[in-house]
Formats: sequence, structure tokens, C-alpha cells
Amino acid sequence: MKRIHYADEYLVTGDAIAAAVVEYARALAMQNESDMVDLPGMDRGGVHQRFQILLGPASQMLVSEEQTDEAEIDDDHLVDDIGGRIGRLRRVEPQTSDPTDGIPLDADEF
Repeated sequence: MKRIHYADEYLVTGDAIAAAVVEYARALAMQNESDMVDLPGMDRGGVHQRFQILLGPASQMLVSEEQTDEAEIDDDHLVDDIGGRIGRLRRVEPQTSDPTDGIPLDADEF
């Protein structure tokens, strides 16, 4: 399993879930977007619960191995959903503006 360190806290979740969350955070940052992800995990006390994480361009997280005797936390539906979100983000072309927008190109306008 993996430990996701986020802000001053951490949660423990399954390998596939953690990998999907990190990849989604990267995809969101590349598009300057943000989103909320609801995922299963364990808190510091080992209590299983759901967590909501806000992911965006300024998100900073660290993922590390977690040694535990607990069963792997799986959520195939969530991993598939995050994969779909990543796919939709990657289909969006970054918006660029023409560097000459707003600059008068007629010398008489100077």
C-alpha cells in the first residue's frame, strides 16, 4: 500500500489508487485545473474511512511505501473514473493566444 502525504496529514490507500491520484494531479496541473477526489483509505489510527483531496496546480504531495498487515485497499471503479478524467483532460488542447493580440500592427496607430 501507499502513504499519501498531503499538507500536514497523510492517508494510506492502495497502490493503484495512489498511482491514479498522482497521475491525475499531474494532468490537472498541466491544464491549470483543479478537482476534488473522494477516495478510500486509512487514517493515522488505522481507521478505514473516505477522504476528499483537492487536487490542483499548487497541490504538493508525496507518496511513499506503507508497510502494513492490512489488506490492500482497492476501488477499481474509482481508478477507472480517475483514468477517464485524465483522458478527458488530455484531449483538451492548451489554450494559447496569439502573441500579437492587442498590439496594433498598423504603424500609423503608434
